[in-house]
Amino acid sequence: MMPSARRLAPLLFSAAVLLAACGGDKSPTKVVPPQCSVSAVSASVAAVAPLQPGPYHALFQSAAAEFHVPAALLESIGWTETRWTMVRGQQEFEGLPPAFGVMALRGAALERGAALAGVSAEAARSDAASNIRAAAALLAAYGRESGADPASPASWSVAAASYSGIEVPEARAQYTGLVLTGAGIRPVMPLAYAAASCDTTPTPTVLADEPGAIWRPSPNFGARPAPPTGTIHMIIVHTCEGNYAGCWSWLVTPVSQVSAHYVVNEDGTEVTQTVREKDRAWQIAANYDCTLNYDFECTQGLYNTVSVNHYSIGVEHGGYADVTQWTPAFYAASAKLMCDITKRWDIPRDWRHILGHGQLQPSNRTDPGSKWPWTSYMGMIQRDCGELVVDDDNARNDTAYVKVQVPSGWTLAASREGGTYPPFYGFSYRSIASDPAGDDPVVFSFHLDQAATKTVEGWWTAGTNRSPQARYIAMNAAGDTLGSATVDQRSNGGGWQRLGQWSFPAGWNRVLLSRKGPAGVIVVGDAVRLK
Repeated sequence: MMPSARRLAPLLFSAAVLLAACGGDKSPTKVVPPQCSVSAVSASVAAVAPLQPGPYHALFQSAAAEFHVPAALLESIGWTETRWTMVRGQQEFEGLPPAFGVMALRGAALERGAALAGVSAEAARSDAASNIRAAAALLAAYGRESGADPASPASWSVAAASYSGIEVPEARAQYTGLVLTGAGIRPVMPLAYAAASCDTTPTPTVLADEPGAIWRPSPNFGARPAPPTGTIHMIIVHTCEGNYAGCWSWLVTPVSQVSAHYVVNEDGTEVTQTVREKDRAWQIAANYDCTLNYDFECTQGLYNTVSVNHYSIGVEHGGYADVTQWTPAFYAASAKLMCDITKRWDIPRDWRHILGHGQLQPSNRTDPGSKWPWTSYMGMIQRDCGELVVDDDNARNDTAYVKVQVPSGWTLAASREGGTYPPFYGFSYRSIASDPAGDDPVVFSFHLDQAATKTVEGWWTAGTNRSPQARYIAMNAAGDTLGSATVDQRSNGGGWQRLGQWSFPAGWNRVLLSRKGPAGVIVVGDAVRLK
């Protein structure tokens, strides 16, 4: 049973207030009028609620006092931009300079802030104190230009919007609402927002492909080629290298010439869709190289040197590769989205079909980064879709749910043996000589929250030297046999094959692959899946 945290939460209160104040339709599947903007906070708001001190709290306080800006607002901007981490961003989107430091300063804004603070541009990029001072000086300049009162946090909405660099009105309003309420770092206050202009003309209802996603259409897309080139069969995981509002607003801007199908926010509370799944987004500047994806699809060569955009769906995530500390709710929301996409397009939920941007474009991209928890993430996607997959390597198993025990006599194989055999699951498989008297089984274990009847499948690499009588045995934790199957591993390799359907109790259960059988052949242990 999946925990409730794996379902998308409602939108942040602040964003809902912003949309309501602008007269937009609050349904998450309808177009929000892009003309809607927010210019001021109600004058009744005298102060911003205090923050929980973060790692740079003293630096925020000092810089705010030096440049006469609200300290809580400065710290809240830092949280919204980077979750208070020192980033040295990469360029995720062409035309959008990378962000630096706690305050995510970019391009000309970084240069201006550094000059105003009297620090070098390099210091503003790499030193936390200089970065925060440069941001405070820049925010102060925006405050002077907009007539903000240093003693009145309520008058800083326009300055905060200017700091964001966001030009799409709805996204500016979302960003401003987050920093003024400190959503995520302090209790959200019931602020009243005054809209400067709202176009309340009815807009057509356009359903997103993903239930609950907000449809914010991008003009940056095209038609997919005809099959097989345009057959959707991969999902590419990205990080925005910036905050969520800035990310989706850049993707819907015509001048950006980039797009992705989805953007997930940093807390997992909101998902934006900008391109229909059936259409070709402009998400990755790489042609497919099968050697970068474990030699997947090298043999047929249908996709090698072909643009990855033709047949993939792109999912961006608010935050930064390697440095953002995402929450469990974030991963749960992303995993649910991935599960739903794979269901709609019959995409296998494995390492060769769900992969990172940096893997396929390693020359100048690293996202989602080396800290992305691929093993637990893939497990979440599979469990959301009702699957439990036990690989032969525990490095690829979320061992809270699935694990394998391999006796020392089984040999590890991590090549395709010259390409003469169908592919193995994951990145390796195990094999051992069949023995009429021996046993030493590979044990594929899995945990069920409640008793259930499951279809059990096996995966092996086929070959002429494989066992014609490989035996799988389903057992409970007490060692009681629940069912068994004997398969001929000389054929039907390189894919999931049904072993049987058996009833398992709650708790840990297992499927054993025995080595008993006729001499002169080998038994292959690769993976087991329950559905």
